[in-house]
Amino acid sequence: MIIDMHVHSTASDGVLSPSEIIHWAVRLGLKGVAITDHDTVDGIQEAIVAAREYDHFIFIPGIEFSTQQDDHEIHILGYFIDHLHQDILQLTEKIKEDRLQRGIKMIKKLAEIGYEVTFEEVLSLSQDGVVGRPHIGRLLVKKGYVASVQEAFDKLLDKGKAAYVERFKLTPYDAIDTIKKGKGIPVLAHPGLIDRKVNILDIIRNGIQGIEVYHSKHGEADTAYCLNLAKNHGLLVTGGSDYHDTFIAGKPAIGSIGVPYETIAPWIEGFRK
Repeated sequence: MIIDMHVHSTASDGVLSPSEIIHWAVRLGLKGVAITDHDTVDGIQEAIVAAREYDHFIFIPGIEFSTQQDDHEIHILGYFIDHLHQDILQLTEKIKEDRLQRGIKMIKKLAEIGYEVTFEEVLSLSQDGVVGRPHIGRLLVKKGYVASVQEAFDKLLDKGKAAYVERFKLTPYDAIDTIKKGKGIPVLAHPGLIDRKVNILDIIRNGIQGIEVYHSKHGEADTAYCLNLAKNHGLLVTGGSDYHDTFIAGKPAIGSIGVPYETIAPWIEGFRK
């Protein structure tokens, strides 16, 4: 009866298609899954169609907006969104175009400092023309320049590194507002990973309705801290694997972190109505 509420597909920077995620989630015995691709809803319709093949399986349409506040990165999840809502589509299209231009600029920077990579090669590792830093990182691994995507970020792609390019700056408050306009529930993603200099309480007071308590990179202290925030502010408790590409014994790590169906049942029933 576990629902993994944080999974990424090939519509952003995951390695499984939306339908593959649904099929794997069923095979792994999950009650449901939420696809929360970065700044896009392009994979939602495919997942909806795939989920219809299974009785009693729950698919939650979602998104994860990457936002910035005072140069600190903050991710805002949106659940039960209307993926065809005009406000959602306008913002995601704007971000998609910015990401495309950003990718072109980063590849140019890499070429200028001696890395033989092209934008066409990056596109071959992505789908639907969606380009992100992980795709560039995977290309650098494929060509033997680095041993891992993490090394690519640490050496070249992170803020302050040689190939970094600033992205379109979306504030947490604009993301929260857009999610609500799109009939969704805004949730603060993995607070344990947010810089402690950020005033989380201010973000919560400005419209957050849930908090991601359980996450693959949260330690025990992070989980306890998030549970306390949820209790003190009456927030929905969510959790997920933040799955991108990890396989264990030949199976994707979807569902390695999640929440019991009962935890979010009222929200699911409200969405269905």
